[in-house]
Amino acid sequence: MHQIKKLYNILSSALRKIENCVSERDFERLRNLDEQYEQSIVEELKVKFPDMFDKGTCNVSEISERHLERSSLVKDLEVYLNISSNKEELIFLVKYMDSFLEDTYYRYIPVDQEQYLFKCLNDNFQECQICLIPRIVCGWEHNNRDAYTSYSIFYYLRNFYYISGTDARDYEVQHILMSKSLFREAVRRGKLHVMVSPVTNEEVVETTEPYVRDNVRFVSIIPMKHDTEMRIQNICKDALKKAASEEADIMLFPEMMATDNIVDYLGNELDIREDMLNNEFPRLVICPTVWKQQHNYCRILDDMGDTVCEQQKHYGVDLKQCSAKEDIVSNRKIVILHCYGVGRIAVAICKDFLITNYLRLLIEKLKVNLLLVPSFTGKDYQFEVLLPKYGEQDLNVIWLNACSAKSLNGIEEVMPSLTMAYLPGKKGILEEKHEAADLCEKQCNCGKACIYTYHILLDGEVVV
Repeated sequence: MHQIKKLYNILSSALRKIENCVSERDFERLRNLDEQYEQSIVEELKVKFPDMFDKGTCNVSEISERHLERSSLVKDLEVYLNISSNKEELIFLVKYMDSFLEDTYYRYIPVDQEQYLFKCLNDNFQECQICLIPRIVCGWEHNNRDAYTSYSIFYYLRNFYYISGTDARDYEVQHILMSKSLFREAVRRGKLHVMVSPVTNEEVVETTEPYVRDNVRFVSIIPMKHDTEMRIQNICKDALKKAASEEADIMLFPEMMATDNIVDYLGNELDIREDMLNNEFPRLVICPTVWKQQHNYCRILDDMGDTVCEQQKHYGVDLKQCSAKEDIVSNRKIVILHCYGVGRIAVAICKDFLITNYLRLLIEKLKVNLLLVPSFTGKDYQFEVLLPKYGEQDLNVIWLNACSAKSLNGIEEVMPSLTMAYLPGKKGILEEKHEAADLCEKQCNCGKACIYTYHILLDGEVVV
């Protein structure tokens, strides 16, 4: 993949050059170029880089590492990029390189693995300050959504996007390209099934007495009692069984409802599947978060129970009951899962979703399509207000609370919702909000998992 990596570097350098020399007015003008003039630009590119095009057409040719090794294309592009000052030609070169390199990133997934971890597809980030990222197909995202909201190079990109060096400087962004077959059944059926479970109404979360550090009041979470841990473990296992039987693609649990032992147990259950259907569902499990030693984090498991990644919470919540702050320290890492048919998935744990700059980074820069928000809160107003904030960018948000969070409120206070979703897409907008009564089939002390499944419509054009 040495030659393809070089092409990623060339594309990234071209994007940097465009960032530096092409204005918004230039892009606005280019939207309405005369057809014959546009064709002449493409013909000129064909003359300069014949190995990138099929003979006799303006279509890009099929790419292969072996073909590139025998070709002068990489060298020709490198020379051109150093001397060219033609803005229009440069933009169309980027457009055709984007098509030429379509799906090449899947070749980086090792044969014996199901994913590829990376920070940037290119390895010249320090030089050009452009981090190239694959733009995986999302079934509900409108084609070329950026065309409606801005004049920029993103109008010409279908298979890639990028962030600059300053966009995420306060965080480390970890990208994980998942196997193209991860959500094949969802693509086949035309719907992504996301099952949620609020776990329990039992009072699980206990805080320490407030303590002061650097003149700030903090609280920590007291470790879960063993008998409580066993009850929650069984409820979560029941939820997994329901997710398998109903073929849920994603299983989402709330915040604060787990220990490492519970998560390890769930991973083992997914692996051996003695008490649940031996199928491939759920494809991903967003485990309940674990609070441990100043960290609040969730593990994401695959259908075999293996850990795909861990997402930490970055912002501690302010607890008004004790006038103190949740005492957490994060690794400042953001994990983005790139999944064919669904696009880009991220998890924002409770308070993180409410932080304006953090949410803007996830949506405007990292272009997340599906944001899953596990929470433990006595108030749902701010979450409900923010759910549709990025609807124009086709952001689907699913928020889940824990029944146990009712303990945060007084007897006369209104109980928060259990789960809400804002699901915009090509076929309209679906808004849902559910209370405990909508999910519970029996009394809350039945020891079984209450569940609800969201159905996100995928476009029929996504190919299985």
